[in-house]
Amino acid sequence: MNFEDLVKSRHSAVNFIKEEKLTEDDFKKIFDLTKLAPSVYNLQLTNYLVITDEEKKERIFELSYQQYKIHTASAVIIVLGNKNSFEVSEAEKIYGPMKMLKMMDESAYEMTINNIKEYGDSLKANPPELELELVRNAGIHATMLMLSAKHYGFDTCPMHVHNVDQLRKEFNIPDYLQPIMMITIGKSVDKERPRGYRKTVGEFVQFNGY
Repeated sequence: MNFEDLVKSRHSAVNFIKEEKLTEDDFKKIFDLTKLAPSVYNLQLTNYLVITDEEKKERIFELSYQQYKIHTASAVIIVLGNKNSFEVSEAEKIYGPMKMLKMMDESAYEMTINNIKEYGDSLKANPPELELELVRNAGIHATMLMLSAKHYGFDTCPMHVHNVDQLRKEFNIPDYLQPIMMITIGKSVDKERPRGYRKTVGEFVQFNGY
């Protein structure tokens, strides 16, 4: 389908066909598109923990106040912001190969690495700003994931992540990864659902000032 049809056909699934399963190949195809999402300095701040094991998924069900969509979903994807993404060593992994392939010269490379270090240091000194940057990038990445999933015939639902401390302990999530949200994925029981009211463009868009 074209992009317009893709966007219009995506909806938040409230119930999934429990027998439907995603394979590792399904996930690989979805994430191969997801990784093309933009991110600050192309640092790719977003990580994912994919839960397909039924017992582990049921644990998330319990931690998430028994929301039924988790019970029937093929998988639950925990979206994580990576606080280590601004470390120079991480930036070098991304920009080093570009320098080696002469996609950027030494001067541009050094300037970019220094800019990343300065920005990273400023975020570390201001935790709320760091969290905002992680959330901003994760939101963009997660939207790309949901559209990519729909492209391959799967439905999703973005969800709030609850009981973060217990979730960390249950799945051994390290401190440098911040749970931002969850996404349930599978095939929706309802192939079409009435879409809730959407504001007209004039209600939420202004040009050149308010």
